[in-house]
Amino acid sequence: MDVKNLIQLAENGDVNAMMEIAKFYDEKSSGRQEDKVGDVLSEEEFLEILLAEETISDEETISKDECEENKKNAYKYYRMAAEAGNAEACTEVGRRLYDGIGVEKNEEESDEWYKRGAEGGDPNAMRVIAFRTDNAEEKFKYFKLSAELLKPGLNKQDSIKETAINYACGRGTEKDISKAKKWIAKLDEDHAEYAIIQISKMTGEDFWLKEIAETSTNTMIEMAEKFIQKNDFVTALKWYKKAAAKDSVEAMSLIGDMYYIGEEGIEQNYAEAFKWYSQAAQHDYNMAKIKMTLMIYRGIGVEQDLNTAFKNFSKIAWTRENFGELGAPLRFNSVARYYAAKMRENGEGCTKDSTKTVESYRVAGGLEKIEEYDSVRFIPKAIYKVADAYFLGDGVRQNFAKALNFYEKTFSLESGKTPYHKEAVKKIMWMYELGEGIPQDKSKAEEWRKK
Repeated sequence: MDVKNLIQLAENGDVNAMMEIAKFYDEKSSGRQEDKVGDVLSEEEFLEILLAEETISDEETISKDECEENKKNAYKYYRMAAEAGNAEACTEVGRRLYDGIGVEKNEEESDEWYKRGAEGGDPNAMRVIAFRTDNAEEKFKYFKLSAELLKPGLNKQDSIKETAINYACGRGTEKDISKAKKWIAKLDEDHAEYAIIQISKMTGEDFWLKEIAETSTNTMIEMAEKFIQKNDFVTALKWYKKAAAKDSVEAMSLIGDMYYIGEEGIEQNYAEAFKWYSQAAQHDYNMAKIKMTLMIYRGIGVEQDLNTAFKNFSKIAWTRENFGELGAPLRFNSVARYYAAKMRENGEGCTKDSTKTVESYRVAGGLEKIEEYDSVRFIPKAIYKVADAYFLGDGVRQNFAKALNFYEKTFSLESGKTPYHKEAVKKIMWMYELGEGIPQDKSKAEEWRKK
């Protein structure tokens, strides 16, 4: 059936035709429209098209204006189908109003359409309502219904998980541990583990964790944290060591912390701390690598070795780190960058070089984004060092305006009365007071003196 005939049927009140043509315009707005008009797309087919990784040819691409027009047309026909009582369409209208897709954003009206979709039996709408509502009974009702009705997948797992948590905690329903366990049994391993950890945290009932603590490293760590809250560090250490025995690098690093600090009942032992940090570092755990290298740099628990420390900091500084989740943002290690810059400034373990020092501090301070995936983390003390370099003309051409800018940035980012916070304020005050490279301004000097 061609598009014109489909539109005619839709205009004449055929709800199926409305949905067909809405999905047709949806595909067109993505630049991936194919010859599927006349066949209602399943959710799986539609997602497959949207998530396809093949390159779109020049002939397939559409302009921004065409894309927006297609989104408006998709919304128009979803709205028609929704007003005719189609629950799936109600959910789509709610989503588009919430996100402003093909229509002006309107969260209040979005909620109304999601409610219509939920009342019409669409489990996706039920799930959205469950997450959004503050009413405990309504939240439980819709999580349970969506858990029963959704197709297998992550959304269904989330709804099952929430249903289990609500039963276990007595939220929106009578507390029922037996039912909670039955719902947990429907979860995959990762969701079940998450649900149990959350229930334990929310209820304070340790027996939830104990049921899986002997097999799951995450729950072993949770058990350790439970004992830490009770100031029982000795028992906590035992649980951390159980997790470490199963190659949990997080546990290895935390054991290092306990020995480094010397928690109550645990004798402070720098050599032991260094051993555990080193063990975690061998598994490419950057946080442990930094702690291990700091000990090498300062000669704590191990013989000081500036050459090795500089090499380690430099390597960590330019290592992309993935924080455990597939697709998690990658970032450079700003702390390692700072120490590499500091060692470069002092000529520790490397050749002293003022120009490279400033460049290193700029990167460490988050003033330069090296690559697209590099998340910015500002380190005020590194920015202060850059400000000093511009003020003194050390390693960079002297520039008082830039120095002032970076001193002000240090002040705005640094919290509390740290040395860098205080010194940045003093430098700004005196620059205005004396007209040091900038127009003299006594009133601004007085403002900064008060700070």
